[in-house]
Amino acid sequence: MRVHKVWLEAMIPAIIVGALLGLVPSALASPLLPPPASSSLFAMAARQAPRLGRPWGPSQAGYGKVRPSHIFNGGDPTGDVEHVHWTGWGGSQAIGEGDAEYDWPGTSVASNSATSGARVVAFHLGTCRGHPSYNAIEWYFPKYGEAFNPNEYINICTGKYVGDNPPETECSDVQLSDEAGLATEVKAIHMTCAAASTIIAETNTTQFGTGKGRFVQAGFRCGTEGAVGLPNELFACQLGEQEFLYWVGT
Repeated sequence: MRVHKVWLEAMIPAIIVGALLGLVPSALASPLLPPPASSSLFAMAARQAPRLGRPWGPSQAGYGKVRPSHIFNGGDPTGDVEHVHWTGWGGSQAIGEGDAEYDWPGTSVASNSATSGARVVAFHLGTCRGHPSYNAIEWYFPKYGEAFNPNEYINICTGKYVGDNPPETECSDVQLSDEAGLATEVKAIHMTCAAASTIIAETNTTQFGTGKGRFVQAGFRCGTEGAVGLPNELFACQLGEQEFLYWVGT
């Protein structure tokens, strides 16, 4: 504030003399006033970058931040994305690329680890508790056939999961071609029972005995954790949004 006062004191005589000689524009001859504070605040708000929602649970990372390089939902490793690099931040969608855990279908979280190629989408640009923010997030792995689905996401202003429980269709038992018996409790998601049953019937489930296994059948990534002390062994398969699972007696 002191600098402005000294500058004005030094300029006033020159302005008066210039005005008398007709050399100073009327705008300069008038009192010099700073712009209204309200206009500065509006300009600052317009330039404010949106945040990534807000923290909505314990032990989280990245939420409430601008372009966070690390996002963590709290809990198990499937909710953790690291080394995220963003493009399009401030637009209707911001896209990030980073490292996250991909759980092979039919296997446990402990049997997997982080891999590259996770794509993060921040969308539903709006406000959250008075701040510009992206209010929805989803991440997936294009290299494993997964794609962005705007109907399945986390509302990162409220913490609500949206569309994360797609309906399952219960299917009939399937006779296995390797004569290992029946595939029972067959369930299909985003696909028909006929399509799932055809793939199941062609699967050689005996190749794993009662142990763990990962394989690809008709383009689907399939896996099992083995019998794990149970009388039946669970198999699960996935290709994009299409999934099916079934049990095989041991």
